[in-house]
Amino acid sequence: MSAELVVASIAGAVALVSVVISARASRRQALLAAELERQTAALARDVARQDVMSRVRDPLLWAAYDLQSRIYNIARNQFGFLALYYKDGNPQEREYARRNTLHVIAEYFCWVEIIRRQVQFLDLGNREDNRRVVDLLHEVSNRFSSDRNQGAGFRLFRGEQRAIGELMISEDGDGQGCIGYAEFCRRLATDQDFCAWFASLDKSIQVLGDEFYVEQRLIAIQHTLLKLIKFLDEGGERFPFTRELPRQRTETPPWLSHLQADVSEPGTG
Repeated sequence: MSAELVVASIAGAVALVSVVISARASRRQALLAAELERQTAALARDVARQDVMSRVRDPLLWAAYDLQSRIYNIARNQFGFLALYYKDGNPQEREYARRNTLHVIAEYFCWVEIIRRQVQFLDLGNREDNRRVVDLLHEVSNRFSSDRNQGAGFRLFRGEQRAIGELMISEDGDGQGCIGYAEFCRRLATDQDFCAWFASLDKSIQVLGDEFYVEQRLIAIQHTLLKLIKFLDEGGERFPFTRELPRQRTETPPWLSHLQADVSEPGTG
């Protein structure tokens, strides 16, 4: 074999090895780039999830807590919030008791509607948690809309709940939020279309304020809100102290026992 042929063979072998090494390096580089892209996407999803949780979960948690707290203070006994400030209060206190209770209910519906618009479900990191949040939100909605052993007081159909939530949403540079109490009162006083959506709730508040009775729907709603709060605030870091309204017939004052109804079933209304 001539020297030229040997040199050519060696050069070809070197070139082939270089191609193989280059191909392997390119493949390794592509795999590393793909893994880096996957990790970057996962990090972006995690950041987005934390952003959703901070912007939506926490306001929802506060709204749910404020609503269950107001319900507790209204329904615990005949000397509750509405008895003190609506029935026996001065004109300013009566107006505040009525309007602020409306606002507390509407604010909860607002944040539920914002969640519905922004995400299909509240992403807490795994599907089981997602389903649990959706189930609890649905259960609260069901408590408001059900007519099973509940009567008409404080009943709102799901479409009405969503409409109230929509009306309460405010748009600003940081996204969607809820209108404040001052703006809410202004609209109640000046906007007839806005006010009309709250007419049935307003009537229920006034009826309950004029003469206390055991409102089973409110008791059922408060129990479900507490379940939502305990799920979103695992360990009670934000709200360590919550009180549940009594649900048993034997815990009802004797003079009100004829008004007691079973709240064990949420209904499907």
